[in-house]
Amino acid sequence: MIIIDKLSANADIKAIILDIDGTITRWKDIPSFLEKSLNILGIPYTDEALIGLFRSMKEREYHAIITGEADEQIYSMLLEKNISSLREYGSSGEKLKNVMFELEASETYISEEVPEELQQLSENYQLYAYSNWFQNQALKKLDWHNLTKYFCAIHSSENNYLKFVKVGFDWLLKRYQLDPSETVHIGDSKVDIIPSHKAGIHSIYLDYTINSEEDITEEKEKLISTADASITEFRDIRSVLTKKM
Repeated sequence: MIIIDKLSANADIKAIILDIDGTITRWKDIPSFLEKSLNILGIPYTDEALIGLFRSMKEREYHAIITGEADEQIYSMLLEKNISSLREYGSSGEKLKNVMFELEASETYISEEVPEELQQLSENYQLYAYSNWFQNQALKKLDWHNLTKYFCAIHSSENNYLKFVKVGFDWLLKRYQLDPSETVHIGDSKVDIIPSHKAGIHSIYLDYTINSEEDITEEKEKLISTADASITEFRDIRSVLTKKM
């Protein structure tokens, strides 16, 4: 469903930058994923552990913004700090990180139309992937779903900036000599839409969870009003770009 489309029919789009998590791939179930990972280490799942996982992911981003360090070791340290059961059961953040990284790709899924849509898009546009997550994990997910072949390049917080400010998008534009007026970024969160918009890039907000007006929160309304178009299905991308309903 196309919620709103303000992208000019005269826009000459030549390149598309796509977010990965939540846009191309989606989690099956994060609590279940964490439970499987902890069980491999002989540790019972708790809601506190889930809170610790989310806290670790957020603190990793804050740390990267402040220090520029976005490596796996930092994430391991944060997992150990925020999930007390790791210490209680004589395990470590490094071990949990390794287990999760092995399982992560298989714990994601894609909409059935994604491969065909990416193939069609790749025939008419230059495609780039840009994630705030780790590079190897981004590659594993795309490889798991046989999607890597559609992209000219894949970037993450480890070889570009985090998507919290426009500098990461500026870097991509300069690196690949892309004209912002001929480029569109597609993502599912404010770190996709707002920074890309500030970089002068067209933006499409994709939110799979919106089925009716009741699903549009205040934050989602802000993203809808900022983006050039807002959609609820991956197949809607081509409808917006080609103006074919």
